[in-house]
Amino acid sequence: MKGAPKICLKVHSTARNAAFSTSAQPPGSIVATISSLATCLLPSEKAKRCDVCHVLQSDAVKLKRCSGCASFWYCGTTCQTHAWKSHHRKLCKGFNAFAASTEYQALTAHDQVDALLLSQMVVEPSVWRTEYLDSPYATFMDLMKGPRADAFDLPLYLPKGASAVESRALAQELHARFGNNNFVLHSHLTSYAHGVFPLASRLFNHSCVPNAACKYIIEPEKPVTMQVVALRDIGIDEEITIPYLDPALPYRIRREALEANYGFTCECSLCRFQRKIDPVSSPPERGGEGDTEALQELDLALRTFTLGANTQPLNIPVVPGMFETTPPPLYPVFHESYLPALSEVFSKTSHEGSYADAVESGLTLLALYALVYPPNYPQIGMHALELSKTLWNLICTAGSDIPAKEEEVLEAQTRRFLDIAASVLESFGPEGDDGGPLGEIQALREALGEPSR
Repeated sequence: MKGAPKICLKVHSTARNAAFSTSAQPPGSIVATISSLATCLLPSEKAKRCDVCHVLQSDAVKLKRCSGCASFWYCGTTCQTHAWKSHHRKLCKGFNAFAASTEYQALTAHDQVDALLLSQMVVEPSVWRTEYLDSPYATFMDLMKGPRADAFDLPLYLPKGASAVESRALAQELHARFGNNNFVLHSHLTSYAHGVFPLASRLFNHSCVPNAACKYIIEPEKPVTMQVVALRDIGIDEEITIPYLDPALPYRIRREALEANYGFTCECSLCRFQRKIDPVSSPPERGGEGDTEALQELDLALRTFTLGANTQPLNIPVVPGMFETTPPPLYPVFHESYLPALSEVFSKTSHEGSYADAVESGLTLLALYALVYPPNYPQIGMHALELSKTLWNLICTAGSDIPAKEEEVLEAQTRRFLDIAASVLESFGPEGDDGGPLGEIQALREALGEPSR
């Protein structure tokens, strides 16, 4: 872990250990910067990114293909040399045959990544026999095995001369810890790779109401690093938690995933609340020629409860746990069908129109995000930015047909959503690929005639 430590590991009442803050940390603070032990791109990202540093190909970055296997790409000799020394010299020659095998092709895209990650990690068995307790290899082996530790069924690529017995035994030991300590890397909330960060797995417990979240820093010719960012004020001796999955997932799906993959039942305030009200009634069906009056009333009640009445300035909750005060008539918004249907409507209308319908469904979706996610959660900021762009599209497509006063109102709404997006995403800080949402915020501000910030 880089920099002065802001956390310490203590005994936890239910988990093995927990990371606690050693100082007061405001929102946006970098709690920890953690190096990766191994990473691997999703198949959809191959030939688009460097296989080592993950930088995107661009006018300034031209990727070069490995001349041996022609299946890995590098931004330059530094990354190619790093990969060759760490694992690729032993994987290169037979990789294509392995990738074309029936066993490998039968895997899902994410399992294919895990099979490659595991193959990379067993290629040098000697590194796992280290006696240095502070090495990432020792940290990884100190992790607890997952609940499905014996379910090792991934195909494994073994280089020529490798001991099949030794490699399979090592792979089984690694996979026992690997399956529940594997992170999905993302750039601007879009998944692009898997990675192993042993220290992060060792330090941070899960919560569906976390006070921190992970982001990934991509720099040319450097392995990807994870940064854990404070979402709100974290006090001295307060446990620091991160989400292992999306807190907006339906309660039962979260519960089953955490039990199956990690072997525990979450006792955070969101899970306790949703367990108490479970099962919830299903909401009226969304879609078709027009939503029912009952669904429109439910959407309006959600927006009013979370964001305030239409006659008041729109405000995002700044204190976590607002869901605990949700009135019973709003419980159907926690049903497993409500969020997917609402997201689908917003996605379709924001791209295809009508933009007026997109604004209404997008505002309802923002209200749901603000209810479920903790303050400053990056998805809130990203969605507020999408709402800003949708409003701007509405203004631009209306042209001269829109009355001047109505245009002023829409521009004011656009600025308000931009302010929300900027507040969240600037606190979260730069991450992933160059540009992205922070650049889009600035571009839209300039389109609205605002000075550069």
